[in-house]
Amino acid sequence: MAGKKKEGCLGCSQPFTKQDTAIQCVICGLWSHQKCGKIADEFVSFLQQQIEATGSAYWACKPCVAYSQGITQKIRGIEREVEQIKQDVKGNAEGVKKIETEVQEIKRKVDNNNQNIEEAIRASEQRMTGEWREREIRRKNLVVHRVPEAEEAVRGWEARRDFDMERSGEILRAIGLGDLKSEIKACRRIGERGEEPRPLLLVMRTEENKRRILDEARRLVSTNYREVGIVPDLTAGQRKEEEDMRKEVDRRNREELSQEDQAKNLVWTLVGPRGEKRMIKTVRREEQGGARGTRYDQGWTYRHNRQQQQERNSGKRTRGRSGDGEEENPAKR
Repeated sequence: MAGKKKEGCLGCSQPFTKQDTAIQCVICGLWSHQKCGKIADEFVSFLQQQIEATGSAYWACKPCVAYSQGITQKIRGIEREVEQIKQDVKGNAEGVKKIETEVQEIKRKVDNNNQNIEEAIRASEQRMTGEWREREIRRKNLVVHRVPEAEEAVRGWEARRDFDMERSGEILRAIGLGDLKSEIKACRRIGERGEEPRPLLLVMRTEENKRRILDEARRLVSTNYREVGIVPDLTAGQRKEEEDMRKEVDRRNREELSQEDQAKNLVWTLVGPRGEKRMIKTVRREEQGGARGTRYDQGWTYRHNRQQQQERNSGKRTRGRSGDGEEENPAKR
């Protein structure tokens, strides 16, 4: 058939001679002897007729035929998958529309949530502003616990105020600060009168004098006023912060102390004055009597353990009228 290539036969690898009948694969372009390609004489004649009629003929070797069949099967598989995808897309048209509706609903909810977040932020800012304002109001105040109240026979808020001012002066003299009585700007009882003495609120003229009293309050334990406790006037937010820190200290001591910490006798504890406490890890100290415990509030010793517990129990405070129906001192903080 047409001019044979110089390459060897695809089947036997032998070179072609002028007398050999050879046919070229239209796919791979390689040549093969008629015998090696197992091509019948009739098919060779048919190919020759095609060449004469059209100028070309089609024959493919067996490897190319097998490969073509595999490719054809893959193409048909892809066509089936494409058709299935088309069907799925068509079937999902309603689903897409439903999703679009849901997206719009989600967008509406997000917009509402953004509005709620903005409102929550504004409310939080207002609470923070109110908290800091309240702390500033209380900055010069002290609360004195377990100071006996005037008898019911003492009538009128002025007489009761004078009684409380005199008791406050006695307490200050007991701790060596008698000269500070004149620095008390105002005093009044907190809450409703009951069986136990109500806390006594002292409004000092300066924060420095408030600090002096707190620093010297530790001396109360060696006076006739050993049951009296003096603490800063904290807001509800400050008291909650301290309570949360106490709970966190207890949790860390239960759950987070490593074996190394225990070997070194380390514990978590609170230190610092009321309203300024912080958590630290420190060495456990020996208490009096040999019992092991944690030394709390290092550097702020005016408050002993019993006083601390009683102050926490009296955390809720109300303002208003005294137990006998008479109005308390209306002096502003």
